[in-house]
Amino acid sequence: MKLESCPSRLSPETFLAFRISAMDRLTEDTYRVRFALPRNSQLGLRPGQHLILRGKVDDLEIQRAYTPISPANAEGYFEVLIKCYETGLMSRYVKSWSTGDTTFWRGPFGDFFYKPNQHGELLMLASGTGLAPMVPVLQSITDNAEDETFVTLVGCFKTFEGIYLKTFLQEQARFWNVRTFFVLSQENSLEKLPWSYREKTRFGRLAQDLIEELVSSCRRKPFALVCGSAKFTKDMARCLLCAGLAEDSYFLF
Repeated sequence: MKLESCPSRLSPETFLAFRISAMDRLTEDTYRVRFALPRNSQLGLRPGQHLILRGKVDDLEIQRAYTPISPANAEGYFEVLIKCYETGLMSRYVKSWSTGDTTFWRGPFGDFFYKPNQHGELLMLASGTGLAPMVPVLQSITDNAEDETFVTLVGCFKTFEGIYLKTFLQEQARFWNVRTFFVLSQENSLEKLPWSYREKTRFGRLAQDLIEELVSSCRRKPFALVCGSAKFTKDMARCLLCAGLAEDSYFLF
């Protein structure tokens, strides 16, 4: 695989170097990392597309896919949400990062291409860092006054504290065409949640009954976007089919 030391145009075949300009620890195991782009340039991804990061641990090369959460038209930077795991090789590499370090990426990749007003409503089902591809798609809708697509976003997390990008999601939910819901698997008390979350939070796991409720409450015919673990994605695809969506009415990241 070729390497280029100074960023130029992204290429799926060639790793390009990008410098870390900021690291923000969102939760105990998840970071939002900002990478600098030269001369206020744009990354050139379409909303929801992903990049491949190359890492090296103990002389072993590893590669993982990550979806930028920054707006597609962001100038001079891009941001990625990265969850670290106890035994993950890439996690060891990421934990070694400091501001100013150089990282290597290639791309873009991904078969989902969002077009304004293409669907009446997007039903976004995201588990954990599966929220990442939803963020730029959602932002592209609310940034475009002529895009009247409805959005229902469901974020599945273990705890309230573990919800990523709370401020961003609260701001998005103020738009006339956006609804947000949360499903928390390790919480059981609404009283412990802020008032603004109580009506839109459920406990347990996202399952068939809630999927059917969400699909039937959509204001227009929904097209679903799903991202999470392999098990989550498989379960959601089954639930969506059972709720009456056709196989061409959802996309699995």
